[in-house]
Amino acid sequence: MRVLSMDDGVLATRPDLGGPSEQPAHSRISVWLEKLIVSGRLSPGDKLPSEVEIAGALGVSRMTLRQALAAIEAKGLIRRSRGRFGGNFVETPRLEFDHTGLPGFTEQLRRLDLAAGARVIRALTRQPTANVRHALRLKSGAPVHEIIRIRSANNTPVLLEETYLPAARFPRLLTSDLTGSVYTLMAENFDTPVFSADEHIEAASASESSAELLGVAVGDPLLVVTRTAYDRNGVPVEFSHDFFRSDRTRIRVKSSVDRGPDAEVESSPAS
Repeated sequence: MRVLSMDDGVLATRPDLGGPSEQPAHSRISVWLEKLIVSGRLSPGDKLPSEVEIAGALGVSRMTLRQALAAIEAKGLIRRSRGRFGGNFVETPRLEFDHTGLPGFTEQLRRLDLAAGARVIRALTRQPTANVRHALRLKSGAPVHEIIRIRSANNTPVLLEETYLPAARFPRLLTSDLTGSVYTLMAENFDTPVFSADEHIEAASASESSAELLGVAVGDPLLVVTRTAYDRNGVPVEFSHDFFRSDRTRIRVKSSVDRGPDAEVESSPAS
């Protein structure tokens, strides 16, 4: 365990809290600490400097700092304890994937200053199973591209992707470089950006094959996101199963209150 001070090199590059920003100071501090943790520059077990030392070095109040620490504690990135041997300790990080606006895996990691990687396990054109054909609204006999990949963050596998795309909509897609963003290929090479998606999240146990690929034990819990994505006209263009390591990831979904059909009537101007 390292007991850090603000003089340590890993904390030398600090957030700019003086310049104009849409983010309040506590948000900029929490983003700074989150990036240090998820990038591995701060290691699990590291003890952060005291709150007085951090606040003084950053030129903020302890209340502002505590707001920042509370935000990253809520994400499971630090453990805060009281007492003589207490303090703020770095936990094993979980990457937070925000499914609110459908950013792809590569974009999500770019925001965290992490290197996104992809290892293609299988890429071929084949006849779909019944559930894939139904999800993509394909006629009988219409083939799909199947792309199976392991996605990694800083060379650590975190996600197993099973992706199915209508072959007629994306001809010659499999001749492209599949180690980057498939969504970017769909948008730039075929003028088909993903516009919306239906997603279902559930728990599952790692099978023998998925466990080996993800580097976990057989039976370990996984988070499974089943997604059907649509183009701007509401036509399905992707069906996928994403198997996330639950020890390294968590999924964020932003919701709003559904006020029911009467809400539109109440808010509409009188005619």
